[in-house]
Amino acid sequence: MKASRTNASSITAAKLNSFLKESELNSQLGCDHIQGFHFIKLKAGGAWRLRYTDLLGKRRTAVIADASIKPAVAAEIALDWRTKLKDGIDPLRHKEKLKKEHADAEQLKAANAYLNTGRFYESIYTPYKLDNFKDGKSTLQNISRNFSHLFDRDMDKVTSTDILSWYHKRIKSGVMRSTLVRDYGAFKAMLNFAAKSQDGHTPAILKDNPIKNYSLPALTLAEREKLEEHNTKLESKRVIMSNTLKLQIQNGLNLYTEQIKEKRNASRAHGKGHLADLQERIYPHWFIPFCHIARLTGMRPADIYALKWENLAYNQFNNSTALIFTPSKTKKVNYSPKVTFPVSDELKAVFDIWKNEQSSTTGFIFRSERTGRALERKAHLTHWRQVKALGGIVSDLDLYSFRHNFISELCARGVPVLTIAKLVGHKDGSMIAANYLRHDETNTLAMLQGVGGINSTGNNQVKRSYIDG
Repeated sequence: MKASRTNASSITAAKLNSFLKESELNSQLGCDHIQGFHFIKLKAGGAWRLRYTDLLGKRRTAVIADASIKPAVAAEIALDWRTKLKDGIDPLRHKEKLKKEHADAEQLKAANAYLNTGRFYESIYTPYKLDNFKDGKSTLQNISRNFSHLFDRDMDKVTSTDILSWYHKRIKSGVMRSTLVRDYGAFKAMLNFAAKSQDGHTPAILKDNPIKNYSLPALTLAEREKLEEHNTKLESKRVIMSNTLKLQIQNGLNLYTEQIKEKRNASRAHGKGHLADLQERIYPHWFIPFCHIARLTGMRPADIYALKWENLAYNQFNNSTALIFTPSKTKKVNYSPKVTFPVSDELKAVFDIWKNEQSSTTGFIFRSERTGRALERKAHLTHWRQVKALGGIVSDLDLYSFRHNFISELCARGVPVLTIAKLVGHKDGSMIAANYLRHDETNTLAMLQGVGGINSTGNNQVKRSYIDG
């Protein structure tokens, strides 16, 4: 007679308790009503199992549940599995499928928790960028500075309208398009990363990057004109300084030196005698050697700020000194070529004088007297303005112009482009070739004299008529 669902198993709670007390480990208590259904005693208590023949004729044993499940509940599951077998569904495979579906659901649930843009940025993308990329910190700062207003939004809800609104707002505030292209690219890369499986197995946090096919608007006519104006302005700075301008800068530095000494003398004479006497100092202020180093090396201001005395390496075998450092700009990317800059006699004199006038000859060459650490990266601006004013320089000349002049002078002297690139910390010579490699303007002017005029061997009368017009 067929067992009813309400009394499906012959294994009762009482029979099970008696079995657990009296039987040995690995003993089995079988069911008289459900084929293959049984309980096995184990060290951890036991398990409900079903022994069956799968669809390929192989004998298999599937664990239904542990001993915490009551006999009636385990019997219901066994009957359900027997029904599945009749319907062509293998219980074990079905169980594995359910387990995988559950795991996938849990993974998806966990992933959805990081679908929020701000949370993904903070918990997933930040450690990824910092651990794997030298420019990670800079990239993260650019993303936060530009797109933090979207951090309360889920990533799949970011739209092209959001990007367009951000773009126009930043353009109106005067930000260069090249900067916006860089910043948008960084944000887009973050969403692309979120749309990939992190290990190749777990599902991606973001199903699809909603802005993957969106590009920034084409430049308007006004924007193209502004960009052209900016490029023209840059082009005008990539030239060799005139001797007049160089003399003006030197004169400004000399006057600034005297001005600082006079101010210090006045302070000492009016109750501040504890201040150091600067009268005998060649460099009474850090900006003066700072400026000379910029002039003689073409180094970026940021790299001069980062210099330490330990960057000066003396070679006893050839009695030479080299300045060895890694440019701050290349620290942000995956290549970090060190610059080995031979120190000329004039540059060595600058370092020697400044070193002799300092109390400490280790650590930062230019350090804050208050903190002992490197100076703030814009500390030179005020002093540079005063030097220009004292020297009678009325142009918008910035300190970076020393770098332009340095590269331009080396190009004019015929120094190989790759040699210049290594000296100034470029990866290759492409940027120098594109922007600095030109004929010296004076020589070019000399070559142009007479071009388009009448050949000197022609009739004088013809030449006179041509000129008189």
